Amino acid sequence: MTRIRSGPQALIALIGIVAIVAAACGGQTTSTAPSTAPNPTDATVASPTPAALVTPAPLPADEPGPNGGTVVRWFVGLGTGGQPQQVAAQTAVVTAFNGSQSDVYISLEIYDNQVAGQILRTQIAAGNPPDIIGPVGVEGLNLFIDQLADLAPLIASSGFDMSKFDPALVDFFKMGPAGETIGVPFATYPSFLWYNKALFDEADLAYPPSTVGELYEGKPWDMAAVRELGMKLTVDANGNDATSTAFDAANVVQWGFDMQWADNSPIAESTLFGAGSFVAADGRTAQVPDSMRVAQKWFNEGVWTDHFIPNTSQINSDLLGQSNEFMSGNLAMNQSHSWYACCVNPAPPAEPIVKDFGWAVTPSYNGTTTSKLHADTFSILKTSRNPEAAFAALAVLAGSGELLSVYGAFPADPSLQEAFFATVDANYPGVTLDWSVPQAMLGYPDIPNHQAWVPDYAKSKSAWQAFQNAYRTASGVDIDAALDALQVTLQGIFDAAQ
Repeated sequence: MTRIRSGPQALIALIGIVAIVAAACGGQTTSTAPSTAPNPTDATVASPTPAALVTPAPLPADEPGPNGGTVVRWFVGLGTGGQPQQVAAQTAVVTAFNGSQSDVYISLEIYDNQVAGQILRTQIAAGNPPDIIGPVGVEGLNLFIDQLADLAPLIASSGFDMSKFDPALVDFFKMGPAGETIGVPFATYPSFLWYNKALFDEADLAYPPSTVGELYEGKPWDMAAVRELGMKLTVDANGNDATSTAFDAANVVQWGFDMQWADNSPIAESTLFGAGSFVAADGRTAQVPDSMRVAQKWFNEGVWTDHFIPNTSQINSDLLGQSNEFMSGNLAMNQSHSWYACCVNPAPPAEPIVKDFGWAVTPSYNGTTTSKLHADTFSILKTSRNPEAAFAALAVLAGSGELLSVYGAFPADPSLQEAFFATVDANYPGVTLDWSVPQAMLGYPDIPNHQAWVPDYAKSKSAWQAFQNAYRTASGVDIDAALDALQVTLQGIFDAAQ
């Protein structure tokens, strides 16, 4: 098909965006995302701050705090929490809580997230650990997975209401080594499909579904439909789309689909085809799930054969905003998280290129919908001397609308969601956001999570990122052979970590 585009898309450069909406991103990035790309749960994303933001002298654990209550130390820094407005909000929440009762006294400690992990290791080794850590994402929890207490007994004994959360979210945090509950639902960042309405209108295509199970033009809304749509929405400089025999793959100016800022992770990409892990259930055997092989072949063919997914060079070009693909106006569909609300518009005074966009549910594969989830929580260390008091404090933090707001998080608690919706809506006065989409996606998280623990997580992640960088950079990669080689590499890493 050939069509004349309505107008040239502006060429833009990616700007470093730090926004409250993205500040909670901590522990993930995306396909060829720069180090500054926001990611709600990634501790490496937050901007540099002083090494010690709030570090009161530790109070004796066996003596009452200033309000007469049991001292509970709250350690912040493994994820978000270091921005000035976050420090102020956290301090205010703690001050109000400490002044409201005399049973528990929260002692707040906030560290630069570039060094917080090492500080916590040192404190644990010295026998002087805190009680609560958080907010922290799945990757941050991986660093201390063996140190985290099972919260299930505390949840039961305290009467903490887990029924208000989607059952899938409750199961999501049963990610301890033996299935222990190591966190409670708190700050979430569901993923779903963002689409540029103008590009769909220009191609005379119906918008994708906003309800799980809804058909698209009489057919299942699945990965086959995404491929078909993606090719129709991919256009060369002469106006030919990727279904046309006249299509010029060397001069693409608009692409149909990508999973922007997915941390160069084949696991993240593969969630569209089902959840999986590189480590088997025994915790030491490397594996490549079948769903991952299918997914990586689909993406590889989408890049180099069907051309509706951009390669690394194209992603980093001005046409795609130097990696902020959707903001450039030249990407029609982007599977991303709620935290991407930070970055659809360029920083003022620049005018938005994407004037109107919509949200669709994550497409299914073989009848199953899997929507990768980023989430922050609070955890308690096994070494806490006062676990009951620590959980009482954790319950207050996990129920704080003020903290959720300043972290820019989609609340797991439905009763707190409307306030968050209003905050985001205000940033897009000309756009109607269908909040039922991210709400629904919370019920389809990837379990195991794409950031879940594997032996020597840091080295393993570097290995699988190298795999994805290779196939996105050059054509001709034998995906099966490359995944087989990756499995061997990972097994070596896993063996060395035993």
